[in-house]
Amino acid sequence: MNRTIAKQARIIGLYLLVFLMLCEWMIPVVNLTSTGHLGLFLLFIVLCLAGNAFNINIVLSFVVKIIYIAWFLMYVYMGTAVFSLNSFTRIISEFTGSIGAVTNGDWNGIADSFRSILFFVLLWMAIYLIHHWITAKRSIFYFFLVTIIFLSLLDTFTEYDAKHAIIRTMISGTLLMSGLYLYRLLESERALPEKRSSFKWLLPFVCMIAVCTLFAYVAPKKQAVVAPPQPLKKLLDMQQNQTGEIGKIGYVEDDEKLGGPFEEDHRPVLVATAKENQYWRIETKNIYTGKGWVRKKGDIYVHTFDYGEKIPMSLKPGKQKNREHAEIELKKDYKFVLQPYGLQKMDEQSMGDQFYIEIDSEKIRPTMDGKKIVLPSYSMTYSKPEYSLKALSRTRTSDLKGLSKDFKPYLQVPKTLPARVEKLAKTITKDEKSLYGKANAIVSYFQNNGYKYSRLEVGTPEGKQDYVDQFLFDTKSGYCDNFSTSMAVMLRTIGIPSRWVKGFSEGDEVPMSDNKHHYVVTNNNAHSWVEAYFPGVGWMSFEPTIGFGGFDNVLNDVKSKEKKSAINPKQKENEQQKVEKKKKEEKKKEKKVKKEKKKEKKQVEKKSATNQTNNWSAIWLGILIGAVAILLLLFFTRRKWMPKWLIFKHRTQGYRQLDTMYEDLLKQLKRAGHRRKEGQTLKDFAEHVDTAYSTDKMGILTRAMEERLYNKDVPGKPSDELIECWKYLINRTSG
Repeated sequence: MNRTIAKQARIIGLYLLVFLMLCEWMIPVVNLTSTGHLGLFLLFIVLCLAGNAFNINIVLSFVVKIIYIAWFLMYVYMGTAVFSLNSFTRIISEFTGSIGAVTNGDWNGIADSFRSILFFVLLWMAIYLIHHWITAKRSIFYFFLVTIIFLSLLDTFTEYDAKHAIIRTMISGTLLMSGLYLYRLLESERALPEKRSSFKWLLPFVCMIAVCTLFAYVAPKKQAVVAPPQPLKKLLDMQQNQTGEIGKIGYVEDDEKLGGPFEEDHRPVLVATAKENQYWRIETKNIYTGKGWVRKKGDIYVHTFDYGEKIPMSLKPGKQKNREHAEIELKKDYKFVLQPYGLQKMDEQSMGDQFYIEIDSEKIRPTMDGKKIVLPSYSMTYSKPEYSLKALSRTRTSDLKGLSKDFKPYLQVPKTLPARVEKLAKTITKDEKSLYGKANAIVSYFQNNGYKYSRLEVGTPEGKQDYVDQFLFDTKSGYCDNFSTSMAVMLRTIGIPSRWVKGFSEGDEVPMSDNKHHYVVTNNNAHSWVEAYFPGVGWMSFEPTIGFGGFDNVLNDVKSKEKKSAINPKQKENEQQKVEKKKKEEKKKEKKVKKEKKKEKKQVEKKSATNQTNNWSAIWLGILIGAVAILLLLFFTRRKWMPKWLIFKHRTQGYRQLDTMYEDLLKQLKRAGHRRKEGQTLKDFAEHVDTAYSTDKMGILTRAMEERLYNKDVPGKPSDELIECWKYLINRTSG
């Protein structure tokens, strides 16, 4: 009984070490891919390992895992009652739709729930393979080695810091290999005496690991290579810039390198319930590098606040009487809050215990016990800002001289910015007296000087070429990033503080039975725009991208204070005729944009077809190379796997013919380096083999074979003793 308990304890210890190594795989995979729900995936791993460790009935274990996967899909993706009919229907619908997308090569059409299913299957298979290595092979070396290589590559080529992960893996992996070695000793013919405990055998390994770990921490570290080899650097640049490929539109945090084409992505990211359709703000950035936008290096300073508290925002909200509520239901795991303009506070608590807002970017993150979390749904109170046209018209360039040093970051431009960018900005705005008029002049410039909106015909700056300069003077074609970055930089060159804003534009309204306004926002709505600062007014949003509605937040109080009307800062409505003219121009431009989008869609389909053909060519080439590699591997390792094949072959035949068994043994001995010399008798060769393997089994087999050769009355079917001799020698040839 005690021995059984000790054996089970050893198995549990081994699987615990396996779990720690699998954690080192899951943590970077979930973090780098923004998959989320790390705890739920780790719980699935625990279920799989527990089923193997405790020898749970295979059918029961299978059912439990299937139920868990189904629960995960409903809990994470469905947003409805768990195990409801609606949930099952949606899962089946997404599954069948994804199967069709895979069949047609439409990788963008695969649902997230289907990707999760594939991920679970991969985890399941990997854990089964590890279980086989532990129970049958009693060796985990290859898994240990691959884990170290995996973490090293992540540490080298991604933002993931695997320094401590590698040390943890070395510790757990070495302990696991030591434990398996001890396990083999206890089960072999050289089993340890019972009086010597396993602890005494593991103690030297533990001490060695402790000393090596201590040495690794205190030893001096060599600095990393500044730049990778040139061929590798080119591959990395191609991957980052998506050279030769069409990227997929959507929100990403890294804006260091802007440019390149994008294709549409209609997958929803959130459903907003609000009084009206609006832009959803996420963050701002203020350092322009010439290639894109980055944040200031170093510590990130934040303000913390709780549910119901006033949020410290630089943008002033509107009047209290105009307060509204908005509800957000996320369809994607974002660890930040989508902000309506005029955000005041977060409503009643649903999850998390606190929030913080990053001072430089104004990005709001929910937290639980100090760690960033995903809020699947939340509600907010906001009041849309309103600006007086009279106050905006009074803004002057002279007002900028009194700005504090706090606005210096919003006037930054790189020293490498071509002079013609500033010259163009001054030319565009020279006839405008107010700062507000200068900002609108830049917006109008894009609309009336041959610029066009396109997601495909978009350049990527190379070498020392500037992103804004390329768009303004060379390509004149691009999407929101091109227009918004160019406007923000031009405003800075004429002394107006500005910042680049990221978020989502207005979604599409969908009817629902509750009589509320619901708006679905997809990846296609990922957007960027500009905020400019006017002394005496504050920060104000502008929409420079052609074809987008913009912000309706300016009150026309110039002519009559009694009749105030909201106007769009993209328009100048000093005269009614200009308004009508503007509307006609906008209608023409909208038609033009629609035609361009149709044209782009055809180009995307054409390029997708070409890419699909190239992908299939690459797949078949990969299959061919893989097949050749497998054949070569089988040939060079035939000494290892051939004995198992021969035993399987003759077992299925019932060990009927000693002649063929003996002939196969001679061939395998030849592969193992025991070649029968020319003229050497079977008896002499048997003595040679027995001497090499310290046995007498080859002599027993050979005498039986000689009797069979010289006496035909001897039956061809070998005895059990001969079969055991043959199997022993066959297995010895693989060592």
